[in-house]
Amino acid sequence: MSSISRLSLRMGMGMGASAGSSSSAGAASRLAVISRHLSTSPAAAKESKGATTPASPTKMSAPHEDVVLFESHQNARVYKLNRPSKLNSANQEMIDVLAAKLKNWRELESVKVIIGTGDNRAFCAGGDVKQLVLDLKAGKQTSLPFFKSEFELNWLLGRLGKPYVAVIDGVTMGGGAGLSLPAAIRIATPRTIFAMPETKIGYAPDVGANYYLSQLDGAVGAWLTVTGQELYGRAVYDLGIATHYVTPNLLPEIIHQITQLESPTVPLIANIVSSYTAAATPTTSESSSKTSPDGPTPIKGEIREFLDKTFGLKSIGEIDAALSKAVDNEKLSAEVREWAKTQKDIMSQRSPTGMAVALVNHRKAKEARRLDRSLLNDISMATAFCGSKRATEDFITGVSAVLIDRSKSPTSWIPAKLSDPLLAPSTINQNFFSSSSGHLVDRPTLEFQPASASKLDSGRDSTWGQFRKYGLPSEESVRAAVDGYAPGSGAFALKEQELVEQFVDAAGQVKGTRREEVEGRVREVVKKHCKKDKDGYLDWKS
Repeated sequence: MSSISRLSLRMGMGMGASAGSSSSAGAASRLAVISRHLSTSPAAAKESKGATTPASPTKMSAPHEDVVLFESHQNARVYKLNRPSKLNSANQEMIDVLAAKLKNWRELESVKVIIGTGDNRAFCAGGDVKQLVLDLKAGKQTSLPFFKSEFELNWLLGRLGKPYVAVIDGVTMGGGAGLSLPAAIRIATPRTIFAMPETKIGYAPDVGANYYLSQLDGAVGAWLTVTGQELYGRAVYDLGIATHYVTPNLLPEIIHQITQLESPTVPLIANIVSSYTAAATPTTSESSSKTSPDGPTPIKGEIREFLDKTFGLKSIGEIDAALSKAVDNEKLSAEVREWAKTQKDIMSQRSPTGMAVALVNHRKAKEARRLDRSLLNDISMATAFCGSKRATEDFITGVSAVLIDRSKSPTSWIPAKLSDPLLAPSTINQNFFSSSSGHLVDRPTLEFQPASASKLDSGRDSTWGQFRKYGLPSEESVRAAVDGYAPGSGAFALKEQELVEQFVDAAGQVKGTRREEVEGRVREVVKKHCKKDKDGYLDWKS
């Protein structure tokens, strides 16, 4: 979903249908929209019949109101989200049209690679939630059908069965994360702004994002989901959300190179994009921020150590208490104390319930290590936020304050205090996720297509651990190599240079900036987490 950038986003067509008596009419309307989109070009007609893809690029003859545009290039297919006035925020029509086309592309052997794009302002700013709340206030239930469609699309994107590339140039938030995180190759630029800002509007991150964010280093994922903090440019790459970082002027050439591949594979595509890696600006000493997106992430060193310790705690109340204590702790550096104060100030503006739910849901994703389970938890959570027997009014309160009324006053969250017993993890779990919860009576049933290859909760997802594979090395991947349980790592202890060479070799034919970054990241992790014996062999610190 389900996110919002900082703008008030209006809903497009397809969101006016209510639950109950109008559901059939809404479904018929969506079917008509899909049919119109999928039949407006000769190329689309040929694809639906399984015809051979033409050698020359073709575009759908899309009228100005089409919310997604499609292109064919050799064996490649490109979708372009097309609601520029709304920062490409996702509405029901966009989800339905994109899902139908992706299902078609998934089945066609002639389609070898899929590329997702937006424009230079936004990939996708999130779900278009304003109308959902207006409908709830009017007694109409459009939220749950929207979430059901969105989460089923998120599953489909994670099961395309062929290389998927997401160009996250510009604003990429909430629902935009749900569209892009399943991609094996995720390309950021200095214009990228990434966030999961749902707690700003009385909600919590969904769209399966926790499955991916829980694969970030330490407690970085928990911090992002709870606070809704924005990441800019290079920080999106440094922290592992993007696999690559390039300058925007190179995107057309990169996309062209990918579309010309006769037999595209993810490693081959990764090598192509890596060759365009943007070098860090030598004169940039300032950390990554809105005004300095090309700077390195500030989440490192003492700040990262403090983040892991604090946002690794089990409850929002504990996190808030730790931040309060840190602000006046003179044993901590001034930099850490200031960072702690900033986080505390941010959390004071967020929905306490939203943050508590976000933390519990993130921990569940990290424990389950399954995309299907994460999405099922998301639909339970969404139902508890906006179903007929909802557990809280914070979603309506938050969207009303931020998007509808545009209020400058503090939002009146209930409960208001982070120490409230209603926010205890056990209570949150019972109200928002338990099958016995009275708040989930109208929870929709998600239909996962294609079906999962393994039984629910039978072990980790087959894609678990792959999220960071083509980006900078994760701490977990370095640890696996040091401890000897990474594929191909061998049973012998490694010295630092041997470890570096192993990761450089695994990265493929990378040179220049990308090679330097891979080597630098491995050495950084070794310095932080490893010790050396007298002969220089590495051992991971417990």
